[in-house]
Amino acid sequence: MKSPDWWATATDPEQVIIVHWDNQNNAWWNETCADVLEVFGLPGQRFYYKPYEQYMTFTFKSKKDAELCRVLLSEKI
Repeated sequence: MKSPDWWATATDPEQVIIVHWDNQNNAWWNETCADVLEVFGLPGQRFYYKPYEQYMTFTFKSKKDAELCRVLLSEKI
């Protein structure tokens, strides 16, 4: 039996970054995603994302990466 992916079992709120996109334009959102991808690479290894109607969550495998993302996006979250 295949074990669940790490992001499916991540429950520590310190590993989750929430970025609200209401009232933001496409350029702002493209820049935000590009910032995350430039530092952490493609989703799957170090982080996973999930879009919702009003925001997107970035769930990180490590608390250290989540904290780095908070600093990286500090002006946007």
